[in-house]
Amino acid sequence: MWTATVRGMLAHKLRLVLTTASITLGVAFLAGTLMLTDTIKVAFDQLFGKVSSGSDAVVRTQTAYDQVAGVSVGRSPISAAVLDHVKAVDGVSAAEGYVSGYALLTDNDGKAVFAKGGAPTVGYSMPADTALRGAVRVRTGHAPTGPSEVAIDATSAEHHHIALGSQIDVLFRGPTQHFTVVGTVRYGNAKDLGGTTGAYFDTATAQKVLGTPGSFTQIDVRGNGTVSDAALAKRISAVLPKGAEAVTSATVAKESADAFHKQFKFLDVMFMVFAGIALFVGAFIIWNTFSMIVTQRSREIALLRAVGATRKQVKRSLLVEAALLGAGGSAIGIAVGAGVAKSLKWLMGVLGFALPSTALQIQGRTIWVPVVVGIAVTVVAALVPARRATKVLPVEALRDATPGATRPGRVRAAIGLVLTGGGVAAILSGLYSGAGSSNKVMLGILATLIGVITLSQLVARPLASLIGAPLRLRGVAGDLARQNAMRNPRRTASTASALMIGLALVISMGVFGSSLKASFGTVLDKATNADLYVTPSNIHGDGFSPDVTHLVEAVPGVATISATGYGLARFDGAETTYGSVDPATLNQALNLEMVSGSVKALGPKGVLVQTDVAKKHSWKVGDTVSTEFAATGKQSLQIAGTYKTNGFLNGDYILSNATHEANTSNPLVGAALVTLDKGSDRSVVQHRIADALAHHPDAKVLTQREYRADIGGVIDNILTFVSVMLLLAVVIALLGIVNTLALSVFERTRELGLLRAVGMTSAQVRAMVRWESVVISLLGATVGAGLGVGLGMALAQSLKGQGITQVSVPIGSVSLYLVAAAVAGVIAAIGPARSAARVDVLKAVVTD
Repeated sequence: MWTATVRGMLAHKLRLVLTTASITLGVAFLAGTLMLTDTIKVAFDQLFGKVSSGSDAVVRTQTAYDQVAGVSVGRSPISAAVLDHVKAVDGVSAAEGYVSGYALLTDNDGKAVFAKGGAPTVGYSMPADTALRGAVRVRTGHAPTGPSEVAIDATSAEHHHIALGSQIDVLFRGPTQHFTVVGTVRYGNAKDLGGTTGAYFDTATAQKVLGTPGSFTQIDVRGNGTVSDAALAKRISAVLPKGAEAVTSATVAKESADAFHKQFKFLDVMFMVFAGIALFVGAFIIWNTFSMIVTQRSREIALLRAVGATRKQVKRSLLVEAALLGAGGSAIGIAVGAGVAKSLKWLMGVLGFALPSTALQIQGRTIWVPVVVGIAVTVVAALVPARRATKVLPVEALRDATPGATRPGRVRAAIGLVLTGGGVAAILSGLYSGAGSSNKVMLGILATLIGVITLSQLVARPLASLIGAPLRLRGVAGDLARQNAMRNPRRTASTASALMIGLALVISMGVFGSSLKASFGTVLDKATNADLYVTPSNIHGDGFSPDVTHLVEAVPGVATISATGYGLARFDGAETTYGSVDPATLNQALNLEMVSGSVKALGPKGVLVQTDVAKKHSWKVGDTVSTEFAATGKQSLQIAGTYKTNGFLNGDYILSNATHEANTSNPLVGAALVTLDKGSDRSVVQHRIADALAHHPDAKVLTQREYRADIGGVIDNILTFVSVMLLLAVVIALLGIVNTLALSVFERTRELGLLRAVGMTSAQVRAMVRWESVVISLLGATVGAGLGVGLGMALAQSLKGQGITQVSVPIGSVSLYLVAAAVAGVIAAIGPARSAARVDVLKAVVTD
């Protein structure tokens, strides 16, 4: 049986290659995902290791909890007076105050130098003690020594042609200042710190321009080697004032890396979901392939049974074949995975999602997890066909033809109807039930998808007949193609289902993205009264300097400018985002739709709460909300009012800008809404504001239409990334069509020979196979498009409480996918069609 299994695999090389390819692609995506996420993790560890490598201990203020801000954890500054106490501790060799904060470089033309992918733009103090600099090294020139000197990261210098001696502006939270570039900086062998831009000043200058006069962000300490780092930190802690702490540098590096790992955990989940989808679609191909193998080898299996092979041996033979295919495909997939990881990293960079990187990491789990998953998926997919093979009776060996297709069972129909009906009911319940609706909708979407897949065999025949009806106009070849697609509903359905799943997911994401863009436009129309909007020049950035609002406020024709921001805090023990506003100008710029209380009552100890959240906690105006900020710790904020979901501001809580600034390290303005004086010409005022911002390239002024397009571009980038990930499943599905057609041609060798014998030309045979492929492709695409539109609309509608106010279906994109599916069907049929046309007539009509 072992010999028969191996020879059976090798005898059909095309089948072997195509089946292995579907396994390989799915496993390659899984392996590539593991490699990429491991690489990013190691890169973050190295990044923070470099930041802390020059010191043995760090003195800082205590924080309520770790909350990432740039390349560090946001904390309040520590008094400069503490430095003398630290220097006096036994075991301390050197100690210096260290300062970091927002600083944006400009190039020789005054244009902002933005970090790729929205990475932080940071200013630092350069330690006078070179040992305390750690991995930070002066690459060219020298370290800054005066109030007008700056050293910049080597990447910014090279990419923007900023030579030593260049006169550039640097933007801070306060006024823009002019500096001379005296050096470039590297980090070990890297030219930038994980994609961030860096501006380095001497300590006194850094304190002034980065907003920490009389204090430091932290104090870096180097020991004399007489005690361990932990013991040194303990000694220093003994002399520190309340609210300050000393920890080892290794602890700081680990805390920062762990915080970033937590922040980017969604990448691991997202990539794993995409890999799971690819493997799920691949399982359809494997199941279909083995089903056809069992059908085509019925006579062979019957002969084996007739000469003494048991049912267990037959089943084991097919499962061994599946395991061998899974192992071979997985091995190749791991090798291909390295290319997938690099491609994903490149794609993220192109679309503006750049992350720090290092040499590609291949760990033990990167090998064994994909192999185990690949083999398991292949064997599980082959279980049902293998079980069916055991039911082949020895008498089948006496038949001249293989058994025909069986009708879909009633049990399958019942299960499919229950799943589909239950899924639709869950979706409708979620859409109209309020709390927890999103979870119900997601479960309903999953149940509906599985239900439709289960029912696909029941509708495959009538749908193939309907889609193929126009082919009758193509003559005999077209009519036979239609009949071939209808002949075996189970096979047609399973082949089309793989394509259906991929397209349904792609189109549902398209509907969701289109709805998101349309809703943002509606939010701008209904939720804001602004005539113009001041936004960050880099749409991926955290914001712009508060100094911008003062400049715009002074522009003739501007009535009010209302700045907004956002942050993170723990409300009632749960961390979430919040928005911040200027209570004095908010009503002129934003329609907050207050339900109770007043915006003007929003003082330094106040908070506005979204209505549903207030109801959930039974809060009312005047109640206090336990709040915890990372930098300043626990506070009690009083509810000044409740409001409906606005859509423009982030989160379920709104604070005043003053409260936000008092509890956050160096906050930036997220966006500002500008209203104009009556009678002012909008375009004229827009040009005036643009002129006023000439030396503040971190911000730009937009009309509502331009702002809408700006946000739409970000959404398009995200959707492009998601769609590219999902299109891998579509590629695997197309391989399945090729595989099915190739096996079908082999199965119908005698039939094709007879058709040729009675006069069908080679061109007609090729056309017949092509049109059959188009019918299968359009069947999957049509059902997938309908399902994708429905699921996308349900998903968008379920998030109406989070700002999606309008459902939009991109008809053009959906139509394009349908046309692309038909074209892909033609391409998928090229190889099988040629094989069919080359069938030898004489050999075919006499074959057994």
